[in-house]
Amino acid sequence: MSPKRVLTIAAIALVIYAGFAYWVVTNFEIPPLRGAALALVVLAALCQIAAKWFFGLLFKESIQEIGSDVRAWSAFKAALVGAGVARLIPAGGAITPVAMSWTVRDEVDVSTAGPGIRTVLLNYAGLLIMAGGAVLIDRPSGTLPLFSVSIIVIAPIVLLIGVLVMFGSGRLGSIARYLPEFILKKVNTSMVNHLPGWESQIYIWARLALEAAALWLVMMAFNIDINGWEALAVYAVSQLVGGLPGTPGGLGVTEVGMGFVLAAYGFPAGTTVAPILVYRVVSYWLPAALSFLAGGTTFLRSDEAKAAAEAD
Repeated sequence: MSPKRVLTIAAIALVIYAGFAYWVVTNFEIPPLRGAALALVVLAALCQIAAKWFFGLLFKESIQEIGSDVRAWSAFKAALVGAGVARLIPAGGAITPVAMSWTVRDEVDVSTAGPGIRTVLLNYAGLLIMAGGAVLIDRPSGTLPLFSVSIIVIAPIVLLIGVLVMFGSGRLGSIARYLPEFILKKVNTSMVNHLPGWESQIYIWARLALEAAALWLVMMAFNIDINGWEALAVYAVSQLVGGLPGTPGGLGVTEVGMGFVLAAYGFPAGTTVAPILVYRVVSYWLPAALSFLAGGTTFLRSDEAKAAAEAD
């Protein structure tokens, strides 16, 4: 997908989101964010950025498993670029490993698509485990009985799938043969056969916990008394739901999913619309903006950019 098309999608999404935000502001009573509340939102933004740092460290560790290495800062930029692709391109999660590999291509002499696939796969496995585990520990019984019962019934299945994906990822090289031939040629030599040990687990859960903490902090800024397990469940379930329809970053679908899960825990929709929008600014638009910055600086320092400059 060309940069022009990505920018077009981002611009359209921003206009629609701004219009929806304006409708919310004019139709709901939203308390002003001042003092401690504003500080909580800023802290949520810092948690979101820190989460990308750990996502980058997981990518760096995966690269080390194929006998190469990158700087931690380069892995962080790759995580930002990957996050931006996932947010701005429909079904962008499938392209995230390629975007991450592209970001560090000038620093390594081997393909890093395999490590990128492992990184993304472990993240999804963690989301599945978090969603299933948090729902089972703190079962919703709020204002949407049917929805509450449904996610409780599905939770053990989601948890089991997450565990299987998490530890089955140690055999990526074995399952690579099932990939289409044109993909296999690009990633086969870099597929990682390595069980996610303690180092991987630290990076996976630090990243996910920080993103859930960002949601919890935003909710607290709006005086919504959500506990830790509820925050984990709302974050993980909404992220999984948002990834299903193929919208850019689950835009719109994730927000609706968060509203439903919060309602299942007994929080009225009228009180959660504004916090959800603020959280999505922190979790969606902030990483998307940082992705453009990271991707732009990476390209300007690339061999292609230098060759173009010399040609001019």
